[in-house]
Amino acid sequence: MSQNITPPPLPGHPPAQPPRKNTNAIIIGAAAAVIAAIIGGSIIASSSDSSDAAPAPTVTVTTTAAAEVAAEQEDATPTPTQDTDFKVGEQARNGGAVVRISKVVESDTITLAGAQKAAGSDAKYVTLKTTVSNEGKSSMDLTCSLPIVNALIDDRGRRFDSIEDLYDVAGNPECNAQLQPGFKDEMLFVYRVPKDAKIALWEFEEYDLESEPNPTLVDLT
Repeated sequence: MSQNITPPPLPGHPPAQPPRKNTNAIIIGAAAAVIAAIIGGSIIASSSDSSDAAPAPTVTVTTTAAAEVAAEQEDATPTPTQDTDFKVGEQARNGGAVVRISKVVESDTITLAGAQKAAGSDAKYVTLKTTVSNEGKSSMDLTCSLPIVNALIDDRGRRFDSIEDLYDVAGNPECNAQLQPGFKDEMLFVYRVPKDAKIALWEFEEYDLESEPNPTLVDLT
């Protein structure tokens, strides 16, 4: 009698494990990101500390800019001796007024109305000895009216008016002494200026209500 013998069961195989390659990559990538974040934070903190320790030299830049602007302004300022038309000793013309300056005199006192008048400890008088010729068509009152508009100019561009009552200056024409066309007369233009002023120019023009003539400049240096 035959028997059916059932063979014993074969030993079981453990179930196949899924591949772990992707999981490892994810873990490694996450770790790298964390490390990079830590290093980046340290660099930023270090940069911030360095920035706090060494601020930008804004004061130096501002000072340099101010110096450059001042230099440009100084270069842009014209010197008083530029574009002069005449020199001392030459006949300078403006309209019908022709003036020749023969001498420039600086003094502490002048003779005014027969008496000596002092300029003061911080001032001086500058006197222009001139000859004025009237080549216009009407008379000129050199000392009481304003036939010749004038100004004395120093090397800093400061403008000075002549003193009042020029008719009281010894040697000047009297008030209302009309200088007729075709004649000439001696005239002293006197100015009171600071003691340290360095005179550079004399500017004048014939007084004219109908037009605005360009002033004539005489170099006094």
